Amino acid sequence: MIKLTFFHDVICPFCYMASKRLKKVVNEFKGEVIVKHKAFAIISSLEDLKAIAPTEEDARQVFLNEFSILKRYIPDYDPEKVIGKGKIKYVWSIPPLIACKAAEFQKGDEGHWEFFDRAQDKFFLEGEDITDEKVLVSIAEEIGLDVNKFKEDLNAKRTKLAVIEDEEEAKAMGIRGVPAILVNDTWLIRGVQEENYYRAVIKDILEHGEPKEIKLKAYWEKD
Repeated sequence: MIKLTFFHDVICPFCYMASKRLKKVVNEFKGEVIVKHKAFAIISSLEDLKAIAPTEEDARQVFLNEFSILKRYIPDYDPEKVIGKGKIKYVWSIPPLIACKAAEFQKGDEGHWEFFDRAQDKFFLEGEDITDEKVLVSIAEEIGLDVNKFKEDLNAKRTKLAVIEDEEEAKAMGIRGVPAILVNDTWLIRGVQEENYYRAVIKDILEHGEPKEIKLKAYWEKD
């Protein structure tokens, strides 16, 4: 059994690609890999965003630049079309991360991942404002959550605290950016990797109990 701890942010384009690729690979190893999901905010407050984007148009430009990153991985992706829908203005990390935790409270890590992926699709593909509670509730409905409990958890202090605790855990290990995947609480995979890389790491550790064929650094080792 391998444990992968996946630190990510809903509004991170690199996390979008890492999540899609990792999920595909993990599904090939049913019963042999468990994935824990941890929140990591890249825009931790609305004030931080407004400091670099004083107007809504400035904010849209910020996200256009971020969305354009996906063209490196998806050649026919059209970020201008998504941003052009005009729903994305001041979007920051904490509301959707809290929503993922609320989903986790009901359906565990699988629920967290299901909500996370759907929220990312809403954001990067459909141009929805995923700080809008109506959008978050609509996702909860789509994935079959108890909506009343979801709303309650969405506004509960313990849910926000769980997000904060995740980020504190990451920072204590020296993680300063996402995506980051901690393997068996020891080795760290940073950034977006190819599916074959994730597959090779999993096979290597399943066979040897530690990285033998794939070189990985422990989280405490400096790059």
